[in-house]
Amino acid sequence: MAVKKALFLRDDDAAAAGPDFRRIFFFLEAQKLPAVYAVIPALTTPALVRLLKGRPGAGSLFEVVQHGLAHKDHGGNSFMRQEFGPARTLAEQLSDIRRGAALMKKNFGRLFIPVFVPPFHNYNSDTVKAAAAAGLKGLSASKPSPALAGSGLAFLRTRVNVNEYTLDLRPRPLALERLKAKTIEALKAPGAAAGVYFHHAHIKGKDLETFRAYMMFLKALAGRGLIEPVLFSALLKKFKNT
Repeated sequence: MAVKKALFLRDDDAAAAGPDFRRIFFFLEAQKLPAVYAVIPALTTPALVRLLKGRPGAGSLFEVVQHGLAHKDHGGNSFMRQEFGPARTLAEQLSDIRRGAALMKKNFGRLFIPVFVPPFHNYNSDTVKAAAAAGLKGLSASKPSPALAGSGLAFLRTRVNVNEYTLDLRPRPLALERLKAKTIEALKAPGAAAGVYFHHAHIKGKDLETFRAYMMFLKALAGRGLIEPVLFSALLKKFKNT
């Protein structure tokens, strides 16, 4: 395991400041664990904007990135769900990414870090081209694309998925020991950073207890000097200087 590896937390599908979001947000804030919120531009509510822009940790303890445009599925089936990917043309993807980025800038200003997170974890080479053409600086997903080479985009890879689902897309119960094991494997994997992503809407009840215990495990790793919790903005600076 690396002596000290950068690790980021990414919460997907942020749009409203409802109870599910607030439970996770205020817990991470209280524990001073940096978090990146992947916000759906077209679904963003004024309440979410007020909450995030009004907290003292805005920009230092948390930041927001672009999660597609409206999180709309164009894939046609549950196994190839995609808002961006082979079901969309380059022109369609570029138009949507530009529209989403404009909404993010309007709503969040400097709190918006120009990184694209493709919904449903699906994207293709045209998505990479569109994100670069739209002026974004990075892309975060679980699998890299050959198109990223030479694109000018930083690739911020997630290796640990907190939430797991059945074939009919029902959430599975969180398992703390499995999360710990996946994290250790992610820290052993190549690369300067490892990413953990989750969906706040599917973390409640006993799963919320497990999630909190997992976050305390990460905090303990940081206390031992094994990981450095970071935001995307810090990783983009490193990418720019390499």
